[in-house]
Amino acid sequence: MDAPNPILITVINMVIVFAVLYVLGLLIKFIHYIDPTKSKSKKPVKVGKVITKKPKPVKPVQSAADVIAEKTLIAVITTSLMAYGCRDFEIKSIKKL
Repeated sequence: MDAPNPILITVINMVIVFAVLYVLGLLIKFIHYIDPTKSKSKKPVKVGKVITKKPKPVKPVQSAADVIAEKTLIAVITTSLMAYGCRDFEIKSIKKL
């Protein structure tokens, strides 16, 4: 007994899956149509004048953990450069991007 064509089986399965998805989409649209919790009347809402103030700029606060993390980062960068073979150098500045 020969096995059926695998491409035909794949196409049939895809048609079944998309048909089920289409039916589920129609079911969802039908449920939205008959939704009893949806408000029937839409009354216009009066909008008042909104006053916004610009927030004051806040200076960043450096904690002890940030200082330790920065020193650790500098140590890691220095060690990696030394491991790469750069021994005669001086780090002038490190900037975060």
